[in-house]
Amino acid sequence: MEKNNLIKENDLVKVRVVRDEVILHNISMCNRKPVSRRIGNGKRVNIQTGEITEEKKTAKRGESLYSLLESNIKLQDLIKENTVNLKHILLLTFTYREKTLDIKKINEDFKSFMKRLRRRITEFGTIEYINTLELDNGGYHIHAIIFFNESKKIVYIPDTIIAEIWGHGFIKFGKKPKTKKDVYYYVTPHLSNEVTNKNSHMHYKALMQMELPTGQNLYRYSKGLKKPIIHTDTYENVKKYLKENSYVFERENVYLNPMQSHRGNNLYYCKEYYKKEETKSYGLGKRTPI
Repeated sequence: MEKNNLIKENDLVKVRVVRDEVILHNISMCNRKPVSRRIGNGKRVNIQTGEITEEKKTAKRGESLYSLLESNIKLQDLIKENTVNLKHILLLTFTYREKTLDIKKINEDFKSFMKRLRRRITEFGTIEYINTLELDNGGYHIHAIIFFNESKKIVYIPDTIIAEIWGHGFIKFGKKPKTKKDVYYYVTPHLSNEVTNKNSHMHYKALMQMELPTGQNLYRYSKGLKKPIIHTDTYENVKKYLKENSYVFERENVYLNPMQSHRGNNLYYCKEYYKKEETKSYGLGKRTPI
C-alpha cells in the first residue's frame, strides 16, 4: 500500500509506540492551546474573548463520547503493550452474590483479591492485571485480564480456587484467546454501522460503559504493567527512527478536516501505522473503539 504523503517533513506528529507497532498522526494543524480554563465556582473563562460561562455538568460517561473514546484507545494500547503470550493470560469475570452499586467497595474488593491471589499463586511469577466495571441488571460486575508474563509454563488455575480467593460471588473464565485481538476486545467495546447477532454483545458493552458515572475511571491496572511510549516530534525525525529500527509502513487512515487553510485548501488529518519488518499484521480490521 502506498502512502499519500499528506504529512510533510517539518510537520509535528504525535507518536505512539505500542509493542511492535508505531502509530503516528499529524498535529501541526491541531489547536494545541487551551481555549478556556476553570476559574472556580463551576465556571470557565474563554482565554481569547474573556467570556465567562457555566461549566457543563455531566452525570454519565456517555455524555462525553470524545473522552470515552480517548479512554478506550489508551486502554487498548495498554492491553497491546502487555499481551505477550496468550498462554500466560487469564480472562475473568467477577460477580457479586448480591447486586452492588458501591464502586469504592468493588475496587477495594478487587485489590484484596489480587493480594490474596499473589500470596497463594506463586508458581507463575509476577501477576499483573487490567480491569473494568460493567453495569448489568442493577449491579456492577468486573471484567479482568490477568497477566502472568514472567511464567515459564502454561498458566492453569482451577476455577474453584479463583472463586475461593474471590469469595464474593461467582467467577467465570472467558474463552481461551486464540488471537491477540481476543484479548484486546475482552474489555474494549467496538461499534459498527449495523447491529447483528454477531456483534450485538459489543454494542451492549459500549452502552454499559456509557452508563458509568462521570469521574469513574474506565479501567484500573496494576503498577507493574508496561506503558506505551507517547511523544511528539517532527515527521522527519520520526522517519529516521523508523528506518533505523526496521519499521515498515503498513497502512494509513486519512480524515478530511472540515476547516480550510487561509488559501482555501482542504486540511487533512492523517494516521500512519508501522510495524517491525518481521512482524505480521494482527488483522484487527477497521472497527473503531467507541
